[in-house]
Amino acid sequence: MKQYLRGFLSFSLGTWFRAIIGFISTPVISYLIVPEEFGRASMFTLVYNVALLFSLLGLDQSFVRYYYEKQDKSETFWNCLIPSVVFGMGISVIFILFERPLSVVLYGKHYRWIGLLFALSLLTGILQRYNQLSIRMQKKGILFSTLDIISSLGNFGGTVLFVLTLSGSFYAIVLGQIVGNISALIAGFLADRSSRKFAKLNINLLRIFLKYGLPFVPSSLLYWLFSSIDRISLRQYSTFTEIGLYSAAFKIVSVMQLLQSGFTTFWIPVAYEKYELNNDSKEFFKKANTMVSAILFVAGIFVLGFKDLIFLLFAKSYREASYIAPFLILYPIMYTISETTVLGINFSKKTHWHIVITSLSAIANFLGNTLLVPILGARGAAVSTGLSYILFFILRTVIAKKYYPVDFDLGRIYLCTLLTITVAAAGTFVKNYAFYGILCVLVMLAILLIYRDAFSYIKNQLRKK
Repeated sequence: MKQYLRGFLSFSLGTWFRAIIGFISTPVISYLIVPEEFGRASMFTLVYNVALLFSLLGLDQSFVRYYYEKQDKSETFWNCLIPSVVFGMGISVIFILFERPLSVVLYGKHYRWIGLLFALSLLTGILQRYNQLSIRMQKKGILFSTLDIISSLGNFGGTVLFVLTLSGSFYAIVLGQIVGNISALIAGFLADRSSRKFAKLNINLLRIFLKYGLPFVPSSLLYWLFSSIDRISLRQYSTFTEIGLYSAAFKIVSVMQLLQSGFTTFWIPVAYEKYELNNDSKEFFKKANTMVSAILFVAGIFVLGFKDLIFLLFAKSYREASYIAPFLILYPIMYTISETTVLGINFSKKTHWHIVITSLSAIANFLGNTLLVPILGARGAAVSTGLSYILFFILRTVIAKKYYPVDFDLGRIYLCTLLTITVAAAGTFVKNYAFYGILCVLVMLAILLIYRDAFSYIKNQLRKK
């Protein structure tokens, strides 16, 4: 287990530096860009994400799945990258040709150059996806973290530069993202050239990759819909200012999302390699699930406990977002824990189940947003999204166990989930700071007691290290 803790820490270095950069940059940007422009940037990101999903054709998932099975890593890399780039170029042309109607649908009016910005974001996003994956699958944790840091610094620096030189509109946020992608791409190529020697397309190999990867396109699209219904509903029933506050509320859980990103980045190659070497590794997966669950629940309550203090760093116009954030904490918690329980679906290559799971979760989220957003606005969207991710976790876990039964300690997970919901509800609807603070402390102590064996193990390992 020590080697896995070391591996996780090496992949997480970038995560924590990103958290520090985000902690500094987000309040700074909140003083430079108004919530309404944050809302417009959020809508841009929605369209960008769905275009990226179509462009990848699920081949990024094939790259991960077959990386350890194929001897020629360069051939695997290029047979996944080239079709994705070609398809992405086609989508980019559509963005440029239909710039005006796309802009009108998103924003109600035409924003010049928006099509070109979509195209640049998409193509750099595709290249950056494979840039990171190549390094990730080689388990070069320090290099991976370095690229994370370079991307974050480029993003922040580019955004501030464009705000100061052009305008405080959402263009600056988009351009900052492109600068971050390009910075990481250059660094990754220079550091990892030996693993990317050009290889021609192999039709038979591509056919295998597409057969595995294509089912991820509808499931990923449904997941995009599932995770975007909140902002789509706010766009329909509310204003760009509310969307901006909702986007700012996500910043409060950014530390948790970085934990999620750091863990899943490290976990996927480790899990596949462990399974390929010994497909009877159930005790290992159970222990990993216990450790991850314990850390995430404690971290989630800790972040919620300090949410009001954190938002004091933001511009005054963003302070209301502190009452939107609490239920959103369930998203990174439940998603990350589910990454340790969903393995049976991926090991058995029954990827069609991802479509079923995401569809049911998306329907639940749609119904919740339709009911709550007109009444509670952004707070309603947060409540619906958080609860939907609990359903997402349950479905992933139950179905995966049918194909690869692992005796996860689900009783503790459900109990801690209920405690987290209690804190989130108080943080959303109660403005008595003393009561809320006491509740956070009591729930934190309860979780530490529930997972005392896990924290005792972690403490001993750190002490030995």
